[in-house]
Amino acid sequence: MKEKKEVQYRTLRWGPCVVQYTIDEEFRKVLLEEANKSNVSYGHRLAGHLKKEVKMDSSRLTKYFDEVFHVYNHALGLWLGKNQNLQYILTDLWCNFQKANEFNPPHNHGGLLSFVIYLKVPKEIKEECIEHEKVKKSAGPGSIGFFMGDSDKKNSVTNNSFFPQEGEMFIFPAWLKHWVFPYKSDVTRISVSGNIVDSLELKYMSEKGVKSAIKDIEGKHE
Repeated sequence: MKEKKEVQYRTLRWGPCVVQYTIDEEFRKVLLEEANKSNVSYGHRLAGHLKKEVKMDSSRLTKYFDEVFHVYNHALGLWLGKNQNLQYILTDLWCNFQKANEFNPPHNHGGLLSFVIYLKVPKEIKEECIEHEKVKKSAGPGSIGFFMGDSDKKNSVTNNSFFPQEGEMFIFPAWLKHWVFPYKSDVTRISVSGNIVDSLELKYMSEKGVKSAIKDIEGKHE
């Protein structure tokens, strides 16, 4: 009988740290309330092919986002294998009211991190996605996709797609290309997105310089 041999090996972590997280119901409701209050159009600053995208006021949301930043710091520390103690600043926040046949093309953002939080996901879109997946291997209607690299390579993962659940959040490096697939159902899906910078990049600037840097970062996520 051939003697069994114990072999030890490890695989390397590769690529960006993307965190999938579910916010609590209180946070979701506060975001939804703020989104529905806004009438400040923001679509001219964004890549999406959506009729309604509005800028949001983040002044009531600091405590919620502080918790989110803590979660990402912890995950990033595990991902990189060393403790992280970064301080983050939310530079801008907006809401997407996505309707039938609307979509976000492949794009990235400015700043350090970006995120999307799904506030309302009608069941009709999920049913449409389930039907799609019965006959197709590609990501279904209403899915979000993340892409890294020029194309699919053997023995590697260059893209990930997810059909989001209500209350679900994705936090990712701002440079990571992502897109949102259209759907046909006559319903509105509501999501909130934003950009984040590391305050260490800003602490040595004057107040005027900080405002200028944030304005520049906001302009780069179009």
